[in-house]
Amino acid sequence: MLETLRAALLRRSLRKALAAQRRRRKANTLANAQSIGLLFDATAEKDRKDVLQFAHTLEEQGKKVRLLGFIDARTPLGQTLFPQFTQKDFRWTGQPRSEAIGSFISERFDVMLCLNTRQTLHLEWVAAAAQAGMKIGTSTDKQNDFDMVLETPAEKGVQYFVDQLDLYLDKIVPSKHEHAAAL
Repeated sequence: MLETLRAALLRRSLRKALAAQRRRRKANTLANAQSIGLLFDATAEKDRKDVLQFAHTLEEQGKKVRLLGFIDARTPLGQTLFPQFTQKDFRWTGQPRSEAIGSFISERFDVMLCLNTRQTLHLEWVAAAAQAGMKIGTSTDKQNDFDMVLETPAEKGVQYFVDQLDLYLDKIVPSKHEHAAAL
């Protein structure tokens, strides 16, 4: 009963965050983005490893990468290579009370990727409140603020999402070099 009430309050808070959203949208590819935010479900060890590998690849390309992982539990994992938040980092009203969340949503990323295969409300709230120029996430039946949505099966994992992202993003957002060559 209490969890149902808490989920309803979180959904209400999510709707308010979406209504208040005033961000500058800008189409980017992973190639031309300078700063990338990775918001992800860090509950499973395999997903954590895949996201950390992807972040390392982006950093090798000279990108500024910021991670924020959600642990679907009451207590954090302990020492990790990324900031994390849990269910306890949200008030009953649905507002976050975590410094890690506040810092992440206030940063203006060129691209923010939300890897939320289980459609967790906590991740959806943070994604909605983020100030990224372009937001890309997994398909969801809930209200969201994504500029691009990729429908990827949850069992395929993070690497499949990244492969699909590269494929589609490069097709719909031409780089400046390609645009100049066409003129």
